[in-house]
Amino acid sequence: MATLDLDESSLGTKAGKMVSFLLPRSSMEKLRNIYPEYTKIDVKTPPLSDEERSDSSSLLDYDAEKGESSDSEDMTDMSARQGRDLEPARPKRTGAQQFVDLVWMGLNVFSTVIIVFLNKTVFSDPQLRQCQISVAIWHFAATTIVLYLSTCRPCHAFEAIRLPIRQVLPICIFFAGFLLLGNLSLALNDVDFYQLAKIMTTPTVVALNFVLFRRYISSSALAAVVASCAGVGLVSAKSFQTNLPGTLVATAAFTVTALYQVWIGKKIEDLKVSPPQLLLNQAPVSVALLLVIAPFVDTVPDLSTIPTNVLYALFMSGVVASLLNLSQFFIIGRTSPLTFNVVSQVKTILIIGLSWLSTGKQLTFVEILGVVFALGGAYAYAQVSRR
Repeated sequence: MATLDLDESSLGTKAGKMVSFLLPRSSMEKLRNIYPEYTKIDVKTPPLSDEERSDSSSLLDYDAEKGESSDSEDMTDMSARQGRDLEPARPKRTGAQQFVDLVWMGLNVFSTVIIVFLNKTVFSDPQLRQCQISVAIWHFAATTIVLYLSTCRPCHAFEAIRLPIRQVLPICIFFAGFLLLGNLSLALNDVDFYQLAKIMTTPTVVALNFVLFRRYISSSALAAVVASCAGVGLVSAKSFQTNLPGTLVATAAFTVTALYQVWIGKKIEDLKVSPPQLLLNQAPVSVALLLVIAPFVDTVPDLSTIPTNVLYALFMSGVVASLLNLSQFFIIGRTSPLTFNVVSQVKTILIIGLSWLSTGKQLTFVEILGVVFALGGAYAYAQVSRR
């Protein structure tokens, strides 16, 4: 019977000690298949001390029958206990990448504040107040135009691609849903309850990521999110009145809004497209959907009777809305829907703060505490996300 001897002369002393632990029986069988003339393989190694054998066994406890090590099971259990991060696994971000993230967040905050005051001017006109869906159509039409021009020379900011409509239709439906339900919630509830209900979008994003994708967030990030939501709640929660229909609509509104934001992040990841590429495909489809809805909801205004300054504000609101929509997609695509919601909490505090400043309101202790909680929670979340 032929024998293949693997001794110290061919393997070396250290290799000879480890071969019996690192070469499982299944691999020995493969070696017999390669060299069929050898029916027996003997591995000759010096005897190991008890300490060496204990150390080697702890490094790799291999079960040749199952073809896996017990350590892998431990790692699997550890992964299951810890869960996956809410944000998709990405390489550690460089300082330049973090700076770009901050630029998009700053643009989003700036655009939100500006568009609030522009929309306030637009909807001060009684006619335009009755055609909010049509205004939203203009905003997304302007977004489509700005993005399309960005793909042309000399800008050529990104390459335009065409996605199948079925791929972007769910996002468009969620967009139309949160827009309609948001307006209906504002109509059925007072402003305080409406603003307070919007805060629930953030924990809903966390819940949806867990239910749909089994994604967790760390306890530190969760504490920061809770603090931020609590702060905005303290600022917004004055005496408010609501009713059952209003509560149900408000609940549906922030749930659909959370689905819209989560689906944006998922589509960017699944389709492997950039945020502007996805938005360029979504915006025109959203316009088409809203064009079907608008005749049943809006009244046609007489533009000749609308003041010129209001028309200027309407035009500029479309330009700013394109920046707002684009920055939202970039924030979600580069970070996560949860990060976007934390940024939104800061925007809410900033808008309320500007309103206080313009009216000269004296802040109460609870309102000051709410501002500290909201901004402190947002800052803490930013620090946790950078780790």
